[in-house]
Amino acid sequence: MTSPLPHRPIPGLEARGLSKTYEFGGQPFWAVKAASFSVERGECVALVGESGSGKTTLARMAVGLTLPDQGDIRINGKESVIALARSTAGRRRLSAEVQFVFQDSYGSLDPTKTVLRSVAEPLEIQRLAAPEIKERVSEALDLVRLPVAYRNRRPSELSGGQRQRVGIARALALKPSILVLDEPVASLDVSIQGQILSLLQDLRSSQNVTLLLIAHDLGVVRAVSDRTLVMYRGSIVEEGDTSAILSDPIHPYTQSLLWSISLRARHSMPEAARRALKQEATIVPLTDQGCVFRARCWRAVDRCQYEVDMYSAGPGRWACCNVPLTVEEAP
Repeated sequence: MTSPLPHRPIPGLEARGLSKTYEFGGQPFWAVKAASFSVERGECVALVGESGSGKTTLARMAVGLTLPDQGDIRINGKESVIALARSTAGRRRLSAEVQFVFQDSYGSLDPTKTVLRSVAEPLEIQRLAAPEIKERVSEALDLVRLPVAYRNRRPSELSGGQRQRVGIARALALKPSILVLDEPVASLDVSIQGQILSLLQDLRSSQNVTLLLIAHDLGVVRAVSDRTLVMYRGSIVEEGDTSAILSDPIHPYTQSLLWSISLRARHSMPEAARRALKQEATIVPLTDQGCVFRARCWRAVDRCQYEVDMYSAGPGRWACCNVPLTVEEAP
């Protein structure tokens, strides 16, 4: 089922019907199934879900690193990411508009190159003149507040937080309008996380950068995102304002995520939910038409095996669920 697209007058990133399949044990399954979403310019949208939900695959499709089997994604309401990714010249144009910040800040940097060389590399690929490269590198490193003393160091000489700043600076050097960030603070300690999140907020206000943030930490999501998309087994199952998602979830899977981070909420978890959530998550075969969460859902009914309704709770607030939660049932 394709998720509805709310009306957004100036989309920074807009996906329609993105699908991707892989094989596991000889059986094809949905890594991402008919995902549609929109992120307007200057907005931060978070994509959340447990490991294996398809978040990273969807993020990689958003920047053209992975091509979908079906669907398309457009940047700033104009060019197709998929079309651009198919040619060398197109990839250059695409990278100037959309940049990816990887979770592994060490693995994403060349260990033999200094900070200055790492940040300059994408600018050299774009064939900018040397004086402009020098100016942009300095500007990008100033934006992420990396002191001059660290700029001739190599990745092994930097802390995790400093390496992540370099990764963000390398992305910003091309002056993209969109940043896609895959778990950018997952491996950092709490104090450094706060610094990186503050930096992202500053970039939104000063550079009007559009952010698609992949995360599993709902505290991080609450701190920086305007809206949240919840994914489970390749499908977007709920969307809404972040405050609404985290206080009044509609989909049972979203509620289970909130139970997982709140000791107080876990104490109020129904016994039926405890038993259901102990079930192993299964892959979703291509022939499946029912609710992807039904095997672990304590609210599932017979109908969930073969179809699922789109429940709307207002503009831009919906869930794919036959038995949606009420406000009184929220954790």
